[in-house]
Amino acid sequence: MTSNDAFGDIPFPVRPGLHALHLVTTSAEETALLGLLLANLLQPGTVISLDGDLGAGKTVLARGIADGLGCQTPVASPTFTLLMEHPATGSGLPLYHFDVYRLKSGDDFLALGLDDYFYRDGVCIVEWGTLIEDVLPLETLKILIRLTAPETPEQRVMTFFWPDHEAELALLERSWQDARPGV
Repeated sequence: MTSNDAFGDIPFPVRPGLHALHLVTTSAEETALLGLLLANLLQPGTVISLDGDLGAGKTVLARGIADGLGCQTPVASPTFTLLMEHPATGSGLPLYHFDVYRLKSGDDFLALGLDDYFYRDGVCIVEWGTLIEDVLPLETLKILIRLTAPETPEQRVMTFFWPDHEAELALLERSWQDARPGV
């Protein structure tokens, strides 16, 4: 993990002293696997903000998280739907998948009463979360996904910022290394 002075341009404020984890995936399958591994660390009430370019892999990562949570319904991009609910089976956790791209501000999110989902028994994923940054809980897990280069369209760097959860990020890093032996 590295400290936040080495991040460059990120689209949201970062607390001084906050550490980040940078992981690289080289395929859609690896991105989904990373989501699956991350799901093992999530608790009810976790809010995740996903940001990155169009086509960077936000929905693929969300799909892996949903699989890891035991969700019953397939995850698709909620581009034209503000919220998609994915109930879980058995002991899994439900997923509330938002796409706030068309909202103008956090006030719009609050006016719709959608912040109530942050306090339910599931996990919230907010695609384009920087657009409502001002209403996200302080302990939101922020993930920035960037494509690395046009010549390697499947490769992406994912940067994880999770205030007060450095131990969980270290666990994710170890799980990722174990899942990709020889890489």
